[in-house]
Amino acid sequence: MKTMTSRFARCLAVAGAALVLAAAPATRAADGHEGLLLLAHGAHADSGQGHHSAASPWNANVEQMARSLDQQRPTEVAFGMADPQSIQAAVNRLEARGVREIAVVPLFVSSHSPIIGNFRYILGLQAELAKTTRLRHLDRVTSSARFLFGQAMDAHPLISEVLLERALALVRDPARTSVILIAHGPNDEGENHLCLQDMEIHAGFLQEKGGFRAVSVLTHRNDAPEPVRAEARGSLRRQVADAAAAGDVVVVPLLLSAGGIEAEVESDLEGLVYRFAQPLMPHPNIQRWVEAEADALLEHSAASAN
Repeated sequence: MKTMTSRFARCLAVAGAALVLAAAPATRAADGHEGLLLLAHGAHADSGQGHHSAASPWNANVEQMARSLDQQRPTEVAFGMADPQSIQAAVNRLEARGVREIAVVPLFVSSHSPIIGNFRYILGLQAELAKTTRLRHLDRVTSSARFLFGQAMDAHPLISEVLLERALALVRDPARTSVILIAHGPNDEGENHLCLQDMEIHAGFLQEKGGFRAVSVLTHRNDAPEPVRAEARGSLRRQVADAAAAGDVVVVPLLLSAGGIEAEVESDLEGLVYRFAQPLMPHPNIQRWVEAEADALLEHSAASAN
């Protein structure tokens, strides 16, 4: 076995603490002026991505979690790919409920995407749009509230635990099973590399805890230019085919919820032998991750004010 990198070793150490967090609800009490804003992609729709469809399981999972979080502190969801109108409406709803400080948690698997920078720009937390975005203009939110912006899921151990559970649910013999983690992936090569680095940490966790034959990571990159898409899909098919020749294969989507690109991924694997796992939601760890992120933001803000 290769020696673990210091980064992976630190994540395994954090995982122990995450197990304690997963066993108990959030303990920090909100003060009435604090709220939570969830930024969510939203399900695919006939008119394009990011449109809110009430019938979508993707949106339904997010909304159900938001209702549960709302019992702890005022919580609203803004669906869309950096949609200023959706974000403004959600902020308005929070302000109408007396919220003056808003923890903003992006429900995205990776921070390495222009969408995260564009969210920050809309909220007035970043001077310019993300360098890798295709957009040239976005409106900003008008608000007197203070925004505290969190991280996406990245390599968080609570997410690693979900991926491990999803894989083990479909495994008969871990020692002869190859697990392939597949995420959406950004278009920019540098951001894609950083996304894959985080996924490697998840893969190391799965290998360490699950005892699989092998764990590998890929990004689908279906929004990238056609040559990039074709290369990504070809690599996915080759890896699944090669792994199937040596044993069982489980493909685990590092995707937030059903109703996204998972059908497209499976279409790319037509004719191959594999099992396809469930996306991240619904799972209690996702809410635990949101709670931990929001609590950390608000506690840091309170400590800075003292």
